[in-house]
This record gives sequence, C-alpha cells and structure tokens, in this order.
Amino acid sequence: MRARHRYLANHRARLDDASAIAAGLPIGSGEIESAHRYVVQPRLKRPGAWWTPDNAEAMLARLLVRANGQWSRYWSGDLKQAA
Repeated sequence: MRARHRYLANHRARLDDASAIAAGLPIGSGEIESAHRYVVQPRLKRPGAWWTPDNAEAMLARLLVRANGQWSRYWSGDLKQAA
C-alpha cells in the first residue's frame, strides 16, 4: 500500500484528468490495450515464434507504422529513422 501511495504522490501532475480532457487527450488506457490485443499480440504470440527484445522492438516499430497507415511514408524514407 505504501508503494502505491508513494507512486501516486510522485506522479500527481500526471493524474490531472480535467486538464487532459480540456486538451483533448485520452485519459483511459482502453485504446492502448485494444491496440495491443489486436495489433501486437497476434504477431508476437504466433505458434513457434520467439523473439529477442531487440528483434521484437524493431519488428513492432514497423508493424505499428503499417497499422497507423504510414507504410508508404516509411519506405519513402520519411520515417525510417523513427521506426
């Protein structure tokens, strides 16, 4: 319980939902959890698949570029350094 209290006390500025809503930012994790379930997990959890952390990170970066509809920008060179 103390660890949870300490975490919340140390991150109080990040818990300002009213300001986030006013700025048009999402305040829930639902969108991220959904994307993880439908974009990331199917690729990482294929039967017989195994990944090193570096390989998984590189593969997921490109997978997310594709899922975000920026595949052609990536291959044109605009996003290669970012992914």
